[in-house]
Parts: sequence; structure tokens; C-alpha cells
Amino acid sequence: MEKSGNAIVFFHSAICPRCRISGLALRKVLRRHPDIEVTKVEFLTHRDRAREAGIRSIPALVANGRTLTGIVLTPAMIERFLASLDGSAD
Repeated sequence: MEKSGNAIVFFHSAICPRCRISGLALRKVLRRHPDIEVTKVEFLTHRDRAREAGIRSIPALVANGRTLTGIVLTPAMIERFLASLDGSAD
């Protein structure tokens, strides 16, 4: 569930409108980061995996031992999160 190379995990739910908006923001950001691989995990059907990753609310991104969560994940939030994985932000 942590970053492996250039991979992140996106915890979401198909019935969550905030997740849909965050997913669109993530897709937009990933256009500028084609080297990043995203694994989507449906929160409601994979509760054990979410619990293991320490996810208590969605939407959430997990990579390299770090988690980004919020009401809605904006492109700016996602960019800062990705930068923090490289150690170029904090």
C-alpha cells in the first residue's frame, strides 16, 4: 500500500461524489506525471485493506508511508503531496 517506485494508492468509493471530484483532479495532475502508477481501491468493498493502510476517511492517497486526505483533493493538494514524496516539499 505504500509507494513502490512511482506508485500511489487512491482510496475512494463509487458512490462518493467527493471521490469523483478528487478522482478527476488526480487524473488532471497525472497528465503531468505519466511515470506515476495509480492503484484504485474501493473503500466500501476493501475495508480491511483500507484499515491496514490507516485510512479512516475518503478520498485518500497513500504512498511512501504518507497519506493525503480531505473533503475534496484539489490539483494543488495532489501536486504538493507528490512533491513531498520526492522530498522536494514539506
